[in-house]
Amino acid sequence: MTSLLLALILAILIAVFALQNTFPVTVQFLVWEYQTSLVLVILTSTAIGAALSGIASLGARWRHARETHALIASLEEERKRIAELERRVRDMP
Repeated sequence: MTSLLLALILAILIAVFALQNTFPVTVQFLVWEYQTSLVLVILTSTAIGAALSGIASLGARWRHARETHALIASLEEERKRIAELERRVRDMP
């Protein structure tokens, strides 16, 4: 919840910053040149950065999901084992 709130605050700050910088700029990359508003440059750069950050974190997220799944399966096996041992103890004379 805290990270979601922080992301929302950061998004609002970026939007306010972008809207206060509306003058036209020329973007150059290699032989490509394009004239646009600074708002679009700021918002596009932010979106690309967020997308790349999300892509970069996919490996860790998948690893954590696999580990969590394995731990849950192990926990379920241990619960079954404990239940079986408790049943055996109850059935002892």
